[in-house]
Amino acid sequence: MKKIGVLVLFFCLTTTHLLSLTNAAKHKSKGHHHSPKYEPSGTHAILTVNNFARGGDGGGAAECDGKFHPLPQRVVALSSGWYNHGVRCGRMIKIKARNGRSTVAKVVDECDTKHGCKNNIVDASETVWKDLRLNTNDGEVPVTWIML
Repeated sequence: MKKIGVLVLFFCLTTTHLLSLTNAAKHKSKGHHHSPKYEPSGTHAILTVNNFARGGDGGGAAECDGKFHPLPQRVVALSSGWYNHGVRCGRMIKIKARNGRSTVAKVVDECDTKHGCKNNIVDASETVWKDLRLNTNDGEVPVTWIML
């Protein structure tokens, strides 16, 4: 009787493990991505540039407030995981570049990972780039950010 119990337990554990691997493969193949864990001491990210004004490359109005945010506003969109269904909407973040400069910006939008955004992006207005003394032509620059 013990052998049957052990075999049943082994079968259940093996089946559960195989199902979890199958589900993980399904999610990976559908392009689901998770942002790196937020670190209060500084979360590593890639800074990209976006135009949040009407007619800008950001597309429609910002997800958080349904408004456009023209220059010189200091605003950002966060990757879906960090955006977290709008939990950070309206909150201020501090962004620090490798050159030692930092600035503060308001979270107004999501950089949707289901529609091509990488999972570690802080998509920022040109004013943020200027404050950090970075060249927007670089396209992507490593930074760290924290919530204020």
